[in-house]
Amino acid sequence: MKRLFFSIISLILFFYVLYLEIPKEINHNPYYDISVLSENGSLNLVSAIVLDYRFYDTFFEILVFTITIIGISYFMKFFKPNKNEFSPPSVVLRVFAPVMFPITLLLGFYNTLTGHLYPGGGFNSGIILGTGVLSLALVKKYEDIEDIFEKSRIEEIKVLIPLFIIIYAVIGKMFFGEYFINFFPKMQPGSIFSGGSAVMLNSFIAFEVFGGSWTILYQFIKHRGLL
Repeated sequence: MKRLFFSIISLILFFYVLYLEIPKEINHNPYYDISVLSENGSLNLVSAIVLDYRFYDTFFEILVFTITIIGISYFMKFFKPNKNEFSPPSVVLRVFAPVMFPITLLLGFYNTLTGHLYPGGGFNSGIILGTGVLSLALVKKYEDIEDIFEKSRIEEIKVLIPLFIIIYAVIGKMFFGEYFINFFPKMQPGSIFSGGSAVMLNSFIAFEVFGGSWTILYQFIKHRGLL
């Protein structure tokens, strides 16, 4: 009964504070008068929001994703690697996977570089790149996958991505007075670098999502049949 009472009180206080934070005079809020093309340069409005105006949200999404991947890697260390024999893939996979791999890589890179101009961006680019690796992993032995994974150092590099983003935020605060401010030059709308820092941030996000999906794939292949 006490828990229910405190839960109700907490909800009332939460919504009361939320009500206090709602702007009472929306027409006088300067953020409702922004011009995306002049201030950000991105043709893709969603990209301008997630990589500029609301990048705090995006950063914490990346941080949560990174912590999740670290947790999966740590948790899977308690299991012994799978020693089952490799089952040769079907003819369809052996033919299909090598063809799809370079296509998905090209699509992922293109999606990253043009995410602020057309539908796309870092998150779905990372998934596209991860799908390409998955198609290749279906036709390779675990030993080959492990060798590629260990030599690529992806697991170590992807942990540094949030640090790079924090450095970007600190530079903005030190020289331009605001964290996560898009201080890169805004080129002609429609060009590759028209979104300021959009290409850099999309590349960071794409690599983080790709590295995370690659880590999950590697761990599950290493321990398949044991979960």
